Amino acid sequence: MFYKLVEEFSDIITEYYVFEYRRYGSAASLVAKVEFKDSSLLHIRDYLFIEGTRKYSYHWQDAQGRLITRWDNSPHHKGLPTFPHHRHLPEEVAASRERTIKDVLVVIKTTIQAKHCL
Repeated sequence: MFYKLVEEFSDIITEYYVFEYRRYGSAASLVAKVEFKDSSLLHIRDYLFIEGTRKYSYHWQDAQGRLITRWDNSPHHKGLPTFPHHRHLPEEVAASRERTIKDVLVVIKTTIQAKHCL
């Protein structure tokens, strides 16, 4: 699945590294890093547990290491309508509908394309 996404978004992805990919029964884990054509990076941690729960964090930063956005589902920020799903921006925490790597790559692609069209 991850490799198909890399292929699908190859117009913005320049490199990727998979540090861990494991499947054990219905459970899976992925730890990876993706580099984009604007030199930004996405750090991926995605875990699907045997009982069906999931924990994820997608940390997107610019070339200087500054946070652009981090999506995760840690159970804090209970006041958000998408709890536990949320995104950290440089100045705030916001609701988030993006919950998969593909959702996040769509946002990143749209952002990178918008920057290059200016």
